[in-house]
Amino acid sequence: MMNIRRALEVREDADEFFIGYAPPMPSSLARFVTRIVIGLACGVLAWAVTVAAGHVSLEGGTFEFGYPQRFAGTVVERPYPALRPDGVEPNTPSLLLVAPGKHGADALVSGLDGRHVMLTGTRIFRGTHTMVEVEPASLVIGQRSESRSTAAGPRAESFGDRPIEVRGEIVDSKCFLGVMVPGSGKTHKDCASLCLRGGIPPALYVRDQSGHSSVLLLTGTSVEPIGAQALQVVGEAIDMTGTIERQGGWLVLRSDPQTWRPVAR
Repeated sequence: MMNIRRALEVREDADEFFIGYAPPMPSSLARFVTRIVIGLACGVLAWAVTVAAGHVSLEGGTFEFGYPQRFAGTVVERPYPALRPDGVEPNTPSLLLVAPGKHGADALVSGLDGRHVMLTGTRIFRGTHTMVEVEPASLVIGQRSESRSTAAGPRAESFGDRPIEVRGEIVDSKCFLGVMVPGSGKTHKDCASLCLRGGIPPALYVRDQSGHSSVLLLTGTSVEPIGAQALQVVGEAIDMTGTIERQGGWLVLRSDPQTWRPVAR
């Protein structure tokens, strides 16, 4: 009888059957599960570190969607709709104006050059450049107006009459300043084309050898809007010739589209 009891005890120790709802877990099985869990945890941690090390952060700006503000200032229609806010220093950059969606603000401010207005809009900004997406129904035209020369603010500051050659990428300024990330490159080409077609101001994104970047508004040689020509090569690396000046706090490249040459890949 004693031998039978010992045999049963040995058999019970050798066959550790575990039912999930009936703890405790047998010791050998618990050690096995612990090793598996630790191994999986280490694997996940190593994968996370590898992914983080190889991650390239996307450059972009900020779109304060859902947080509209009230603005007051003087409308400047050309080369692209802008607002010179009240009470700012003369060299403070104007606020570019756009309509909701993929639309420029030309129709909203048509005939209001030099007029004082109040409006509600949402800021879009990247670095020192700021744009406002205007709520069309919020636009209130004031009684006072300014002369055309005063409305334009400080006179354009030229950086030389001699044309220079620059290389960059044509972007739509609204997405580039913060509505989309990334707001440039071939992955954004179709969206940028629709934005330029809708009247969003075109810009040239340039980067020098040291990594410093700038964004220049694009106009024709007579400072006329040039979005229709720009959408043909938007999202592509391009060389162009023109003159650079500062208008309303923004760098502006005045260029003839005939000088534009796509960069060979």
